[in-house]
Amino acid sequence: MSEQQQIASIITHLGGRENIKDYFHCATRLRFNLYDYEKINKEALKANSLILSVVQASGQCQLIIGNNVGAVYSALHGMLENEGPIVAPNAPASGAGKESVTSKVFAFISGSFLPLIGILAAAGLLRAFTTLLLSLPSMTGNSTLTLFSFIANVPFYFMPVLLGFTIARKLKSNELIGSIIGASLLYPEFTRQAGQTLDVLGLPMIVMDYGYSIFPVFFAVPVAALLERFFKARLFDSIQLFMVPLLCIVIVVPITMFLLGPFGKYLGDYLATGIVYIINVNSLVAGMIIGAAYSFIVLFGLHWAIIPVVFSNIAHGGDPIYAIGGMSAIAQMGVALGILIRTRDAKTRQIAGSAFFPSLISGVTEPILYGLIIPNRRTIYYIIIAGAVGGGIVGGYNLTINNLVFASLLSIPTASNMAVYSTALFATLITGALLPVVFGYKTRT
Repeated sequence: MSEQQQIASIITHLGGRENIKDYFHCATRLRFNLYDYEKINKEALKANSLILSVVQASGQCQLIIGNNVGAVYSALHGMLENEGPIVAPNAPASGAGKESVTSKVFAFISGSFLPLIGILAAAGLLRAFTTLLLSLPSMTGNSTLTLFSFIANVPFYFMPVLLGFTIARKLKSNELIGSIIGASLLYPEFTRQAGQTLDVLGLPMIVMDYGYSIFPVFFAVPVAALLERFFKARLFDSIQLFMVPLLCIVIVVPITMFLLGPFGKYLGDYLATGIVYIINVNSLVAGMIIGAAYSFIVLFGLHWAIIPVVFSNIAHGGDPIYAIGGMSAIAQMGVALGILIRTRDAKTRQIAGSAFFPSLISGVTEPILYGLIIPNRRTIYYIIIAGAVGGGIVGGYNLTINNLVFASLLSIPTASNMAVYSTALFATLITGALLPVVFGYKTRT
């Protein structure tokens, strides 16, 4: 079967193009929002050689493709768009197409973050690289590295602007209005007065620093999207071009600065503080539990709900959650290494080698998770054990990371204690590798 036929098969077994509401991709997955999820033919999709696995979670059907997901997405996009716009079918007769509120929330959060993952991963790697070099005595104060460190900080500092754009796109509203709402929180004349209380129309407004913040735009942009639809339904077409953005901005930006912004920022701060407090009650036990379980959190797409808290922690000096959770990814790399050493099967060696070596640098482990671990269920116990080892070390020493970098060799410079973090990383990697070498793994079927 040609690749074009395989792409056509994906569309068919998702219930046809008329069942596809929208679609996008992340580092390794094609993600589909569908009208009726009962129309999915999972077995036929799993039989497609382009697909490593099929997951239905976070209100989406997720097809794990691997490192060539971009090429598959482009081919899929071309096939769908060349046949004209997707038209929504009639609503399903049963309740099969209905999503729970929780699924909708997770889909909203993940759909808003996913377009940014590539640039955030790139910026995180650049920050790790510059941090490592600037720590060397011979590189201290190097102007070129300092410039690159500034560049690496841009996506994180301007997160409200980027998220304003992607949230608006997710809600199918005006992306520029979303961006302006995010940018208004970072306007220099405004942030320069952070900590002060301004008198605006007789009302007190607390000025806050929203750099690196996440939650405020998650509240503000949906309000703007509702207002946009409201005004478009009531204003004359001839004035909508300028009046809709004008009204949305002059209403939502002040509301954001008065209410939504402070509420969102305080919510993020308190949520982050609460999770860190739980970790601090018994950091060793918490580290072991999180390290053991984090792969499953990622498997079901629940980690996206934690990302805002991680950003909030980083903005306040360091995050322990991602530091601990990252050990689960290192555990997966270790298992891939162990399978690579143990196996004599050429196909398995190819999968293990092509998944393990790139993951050491990129931190992307979905090809390992879905190409090796899920088909060989015995290895699930291995990532639990190895993740608990690394998570226990990271948690026990109360380590944090100061940048959002996928766990890999390049994440070491982001740790609050690089020596201990390195020890945890290699202990996890070695444990994960030894278990399949010693005890074997279930062969692919």
